[in-house]
Amino acid sequence: MQKDATGYCAPETRLLERAAFTAAQASVGEARRWLRKMIGGHPRCDDAVLLLSETFTNSVVHTRSAAIGVVLLVDVNDGLQVEVVDEGAETSPCVCRHSGDDLAESGRGIRLLRALSDRWGFIEEHPRCVVWFVLGPPAV
Repeated sequence: MQKDATGYCAPETRLLERAAFTAAQASVGEARRWLRKMIGGHPRCDDAVLLLSETFTNSVVHTRSAAIGVVLLVDVNDGLQVEVVDEGAETSPCVCRHSGDDLAESGRGIRLLRALSDRWGFIEEHPRCVVWFVLGPPAV
């Protein structure tokens, strides 16, 4: 296990698959289908697909990326890490103020990441940004 800067011991991971998609709204569904195909039998599949949909959509909406990459890692305990890679934006990912309109179509992506993932974060390496989330191993 490796310790990160916060002292968290992360299990060893290995690359399962990676893919690149055109940065367009139509690609959100394509990315979801791709991920579901990769991890369809995994107990956290639905959470992973939802969070990918949110983070991928944020990349489409908030960046000027031509393409968006998705990287799928799996750890020795069957936990998942998904990374969404884009060409960065003028702002950093953040929790936006909620408009108070419960039917609003936006403003919940980072809140969902915080609620459903075990860990999440982002790395800005100009000119790219990687938003990642970890879904721990399924409960036994």
